[in-house]
Amino acid sequence: MGILSSSRARRDGQVTLVQLLAALLMFIAFSVIGGFLIAGIALPVATVAGSAANGSAELFEDLPDDLANPRLPQQSNIYARDGETLLATFYSQNRVVVPLEEISPWMQKAVVAIEDKRFWAHNGVDGEGIVAAAYRNLTTPENPGASTLTQQLVKNTLLQAALNEDDQEAQEQALAEATEVSMARKIREWRLALAFEENLNNQLGTDCTGENPAVDCGKEEVLQQYLNIAQFGSNIYGVEAAAQYFFSKPAKELTAIEAATIAGITQNPTKHDPTRVFQGDDGPVDNYENAEERRDTVLYVMREQGMLTEAEYDEYEAIPVEETLNVSQPKFSCAAAQDAPFFCDYVTKIIRFDEVFNADGQSGYDLLLTGGLNIVTTLDVKKQRIANEELRNTLPPDDPTGFAMAMVALDPETGQVLSMAQNREFDPAAEAENSTSINYAVDRKMGGSRGFSPGSTFKPIILAEWLNSGHSLRQIVPGYIQEYDDGDWVDSCEGPVLFYGNKWKPGNTGNTGARSQSVLQATANSVNTAYVAMSSQLDLCDVRTMAQSLGFERADGQPFELRPSVTLGTQNGSPLAMAEVMQTFANEGIHCEPIAILSITQPDGTEVPVPQEDCRQAIDADVANGVTYALQEVMTDGSGRTNQLAGRPSAGKTGTAQDNTHTWFAGFTPQLVSVFWLGHPDRDVKQQNMTIGDTWARYFYGSTLALPTWEAFMERSLEGAEVLGFPDVTSDILNGVPVRVPDVRGRSEDSARFMATDAGFLFRVSEEPVFSNEYEAGTIAAQSPQAGSTMTPGGTLTVYVATDSYPDWWYNWPSGWDRNTAPDDYWGSSWPPAEFESNPPNGWEPQCTGDDVFNEDTNQPCPGFDADGNPVGGGGNNGGGNGGGNPNDDD
Repeated sequence: MGILSSSRARRDGQVTLVQLLAALLMFIAFSVIGGFLIAGIALPVATVAGSAANGSAELFEDLPDDLANPRLPQQSNIYARDGETLLATFYSQNRVVVPLEEISPWMQKAVVAIEDKRFWAHNGVDGEGIVAAAYRNLTTPENPGASTLTQQLVKNTLLQAALNEDDQEAQEQALAEATEVSMARKIREWRLALAFEENLNNQLGTDCTGENPAVDCGKEEVLQQYLNIAQFGSNIYGVEAAAQYFFSKPAKELTAIEAATIAGITQNPTKHDPTRVFQGDDGPVDNYENAEERRDTVLYVMREQGMLTEAEYDEYEAIPVEETLNVSQPKFSCAAAQDAPFFCDYVTKIIRFDEVFNADGQSGYDLLLTGGLNIVTTLDVKKQRIANEELRNTLPPDDPTGFAMAMVALDPETGQVLSMAQNREFDPAAEAENSTSINYAVDRKMGGSRGFSPGSTFKPIILAEWLNSGHSLRQIVPGYIQEYDDGDWVDSCEGPVLFYGNKWKPGNTGNTGARSQSVLQATANSVNTAYVAMSSQLDLCDVRTMAQSLGFERADGQPFELRPSVTLGTQNGSPLAMAEVMQTFANEGIHCEPIAILSITQPDGTEVPVPQEDCRQAIDADVANGVTYALQEVMTDGSGRTNQLAGRPSAGKTGTAQDNTHTWFAGFTPQLVSVFWLGHPDRDVKQQNMTIGDTWARYFYGSTLALPTWEAFMERSLEGAEVLGFPDVTSDILNGVPVRVPDVRGRSEDSARFMATDAGFLFRVSEEPVFSNEYEAGTIAAQSPQAGSTMTPGGTLTVYVATDSYPDWWYNWPSGWDRNTAPDDYWGSSWPPAEFESNPPNGWEPQCTGDDVFNEDTNQPCPGFDADGNPVGGGGNNGGGNGGGNPNDDD
């Protein structure tokens, strides 16, 4: 903006060569007193004079690229998904570059007035100012400088370029050159300032119109760059950051008194910063007096230069500086992200480590600190605040147990991280009470811990591989306690599973066994012994592949161990890893890598590439829907039934690690996945016989605290959301593909039971033994269905145990039994037995023989007679029938 008329901005105040040389000579004469000549270094007058004789153009320096294309570090801001809620700000220098039209004219006037009152008259070097400064150095105790805004801009830009050097040695050399106290450097600075303005004037012209608030001439470009690079406080650079910090407003809204305060700081940012506090002998001492004195100096200069009236000056000078301040501390770093500090930290780790931000020699971390990025994340502020509240409602940060809680929520369709919270305060130094710098929700490489045992929340991974390998939900598996030894498990990729004499004998809660049951029932009730029996029928290599496909990785970054105990969740994972697993089930087998960043733009609006949505069909949709179907039964009939969501279907799984050290709940609806963990973050501590939060329990399980917290979060987060159902499960997944019934005849009852269970069938022993002269007594003599027939897994195989004792009917035929129909437990191939002809049972009197027309046992006519005892088809004694009809008649 042209704050002066165009005539004043023209180059009619051009410094002549004679004036410049005269000023240089006088400056050399008086500068010794001012301390500008160091260690006997003097200005080479002959050299300068010789250069002048060859033409004034040689007094100008060739502009380095750093001046032609300055790169200023700017603050980066991280926002929630609404693009407005600021989470945190990052910077190496707190700066926001703004164009001149967004800087108050008062700010422009104040800086020019106090720093370079002849700014609009000179061309980069103020000859008159140099002479005046030299004279004052000689005649007064003062030590004023004579640097113009252009010279300060050149010096600051070269200094920043030195700081931008990536190589440490090159940076040190550049800093030494930029800060060298010597006449040679000063002369170079003058020459660069002249060349810099000359270059800008050639590009933009010298006429600064008052009509256009934007830059439209070389001088205004100098002013714009200066107001964005200069320091205005402790790590506050540029007037926009200064305005936001000291007065909580943008630079374009600054008043005259506010502009004077900021303009006064740059001479000595430490001395004149009104917000600095010093430690005195009697305690903290504020800096208002120094700041106000400097502000009033600026106001005085502005009045002297006609920028303020006498009345305005008197009014402003009378106001204490502290009354004008409205300080807004920048939300620097994730520690200031009140709602979501751990999510913020997760985002910074992505920028720091993801190859998208670290390619071609670029450092993601440097980009964050200097790039001026606007980072819009996936965070849902409403859900995040709900998570914060519910975690602390369950477990306050200062709970004396030392336990912690953490959670993650994902969008099932995209993998976007909607919330990530824990009940501890975030402190990078971990010095504050009840604080930590560790994000318990993520893996160690992303700022998390080494992870926690997921317990039974790992069982859905086993179930997925169970269904993927052709088994079904209604298949029957044994629940009794078994010993497992060498050869009982399959590991096709790393060799045999050996127990080295230490047989494994897992149990359930209380080290109890359970009956044989369907996989659905075993899932709903989280039966360890049943799941171990299932896992023993799988290949551990396939279990690992399934876990990885679903998104599970060990939190410590170590390889997945192929051990039978993985069935019960012994591989430490993070809440985010378990949320990925559940997201895959909720999304019909499509796994999406977690996404935390929606977009990043640079200060000029250019978009920065970000990690893209990465979704793939990880497992078959039918398998995923089968797991979801089973997890719904957890909520309706199993360990989650007390906390089913009101009015909407949900699916989930409780989890309790060995000795109740870690408790979990992982669940989802079609719209939202969330996982909650509770445990001691530093070591395995039993959650037994204690009070956690407000709850005392002898044993804590996933259903004790994690599940109710999940329910509270989900109910509030889904309020008003459409009620959606889950996809149907297929018949093959539910019932299985029919398989052949094994032949168990001649087997012992235990052997037959094992064969039936192994085939996926329920096993029932008939209460009635069967006489057999073919099979040994006590073995299986008969079965139903017959061997070789087919039945879907989950069906019942009924067996009959052989006995060498004839049944009672062999000796005493029950009254009312039909002698023409064999009893159900008859073992022969023809009826009646041949033995009955010579030795019939008591009560055995054959019916419908000889002249019998009526069966007294069944109370029915014998074959060939009607109810009246008349032969069928023989006509009646009324003579009116047609019994003598034509035998060829179709009737």
